[in-house]
Amino acid sequence: MQTRRFAARFDPMNDTSRLASLEGRSFIIGREGHIYLNHPAISKHHAEISVRQGRVFLRDMNSSNGIFLLRGTRLVPFQEGIVQLDQPVVFGKKIKTPRELLSIAVAFDD
Repeated sequence: MQTRRFAARFDPMNDTSRLASLEGRSFIIGREGHIYLNHPAISKHHAEISVRQGRVFLRDMNSSNGIFLLRGTRLVPFQEGIVQLDQPVVFGKKIKTPRELLSIAVAFDD
């Protein structure tokens, strides 16, 4: 049995067709989402990430503990909006960038 690796690199600067293939699609982030993050502080359906008009949109789905942008050493509460691909985002105790999250989505999409 072949083991599938999920270390796919998602770089829309080098692979615009991959980003375009995600246009209009959304993925749920959480303990029971398309993008699985396991931690007690992460809700089953914690957040949603999508690509709209070539931009990455992130939205908190009324999670118990919210989502935060990591700005230097500060945590900034975040409800919804456009995020940069390499912006660190905090979900519970997990820190992920939208690039990493979309890499997971792309790995399952292939």
